[in-house]
Amino acid sequence: MKPACPSCGYVHLEAPTPVAGALVEREGEVLLVRPHGAEEFALVGGYPEPYETIEEAAVREVREETGLEVEVESILGSYSCDPMGRNLVLVVCVARVVGGDFRLQEEELAEGGWFPLDELPAWPEGWPLQDVFSDHGWEGNR
Repeated sequence: MKPACPSCGYVHLEAPTPVAGALVEREGEVLLVRPHGAEEFALVGGYPEPYETIEEAAVREVREETGLEVEVESILGSYSCDPMGRNLVLVVCVARVVGGDFRLQEEELAEGGWFPLDELPAWPEGWPLQDVFSDHGWEGNR
């Protein structure tokens, strides 16, 4: 039974927090970033703002973190971040660049850039990005 407030009936859930991720591709390359303090590269992404859709959050995060304007083409899928020890669900949007100039937002990100699809990083076993790229038909250097 889920814990509920006896006065108002509000049910507290231990549900995962959604995170919007953008799989941005161009000419055989994919955009990856590495936040400060992280060892691994990841998709550009972040938490949706109140009342923002996952697609809107993905577009905003790419703009804020890289200066690029993207258009979401589709949602690839959702992926549990439990193997990373995080109670998050990553919702991945496939996007393409439609404008802007690449500039890394250095307050949040240590590194970033375009990676050839045949030279993707090797992520730790079970991490969701392995499934993301596999679901999109890319196997990288594995």
